[in-house]
Amino acid sequence: MIRLIATDMDGTFLDSNKKFDKSFIELFYKMQEKKIKFVIASGNQYYRLYQKFLPLSDQMYFIAENGSYIAKGTTELHCDVISYQKVKEMIHILSQYQRIFMILCGKKGAYILKDEFAYRNEVKKYYCAYSFVNSFDDVHDEIMKIAIYDKQHHIQDLLDEISQQLPIGVKIVTSGNEWMDIQNQNMNKGVGIQFLQDMYQIQFDECAAFGDQMNDYEMLQEVKYAYAMSNAVQPIKDIAYKVIGSNDEQAVLKKIEDILND
Repeated sequence: MIRLIATDMDGTFLDSNKKFDKSFIELFYKMQEKKIKFVIASGNQYYRLYQKFLPLSDQMYFIAENGSYIAKGTTELHCDVISYQKVKEMIHILSQYQRIFMILCGKKGAYILKDEFAYRNEVKKYYCAYSFVNSFDDVHDEIMKIAIYDKQHHIQDLLDEISQQLPIGVKIVTSGNEWMDIQNQNMNKGVGIQFLQDMYQIQFDECAAFGDQMNDYEMLQEVKYAYAMSNAVQPIKDIAYKVIGSNDEQAVLKKIEDILND
């Protein structure tokens, strides 16, 4: 019996227009009736995720910032932050690259330099609590993650070069062609899944999850029923229990309906 269902957002639960079919609402209430915990697991900001699912949000679980922030509704369950010294060091490293800009993802909100104001529409896709600052020295918040956006849309080209310069204890993971995220070495969506499994005594074979990118890899390894989207990168398909349709076919909702009808 499935007791927990988790899904990534972009490229998985959401279509190319960043939307999901309204049939989800009925499916969500069916999951509630069956005592199935529904989890949104994303690299996105918690506030953005919470806003996206109103008025259902208080009954949902969120693994935000790739596992660094876990909540049930508005209740914080866990938070992992990067040390101040490492954040400072990484800002110095990343500032050398003109083709990228960075977002400091904190507990209170996200922070972007005013020099990048032209990219505000891109920022708004993933963040709702954010501010443009004159300098990162003006930021007084606990930082959970640094998101990097490549203006040339080939983030993979920079992955190895930046990885080699990072301080010990942090890691970098790509999310699509434009974004990559830096956070503490032991943080990933799988940690969030483990946290909820331990908290509620949910077993490996009582969980299903959906993903498409490498930041979903560990999450899919923590569940028996790991579903990869047809638009997923190959390593995700390789570890999947099954490959289903694409995000534009609302394949996640179709599979959830199958699970509920079993």
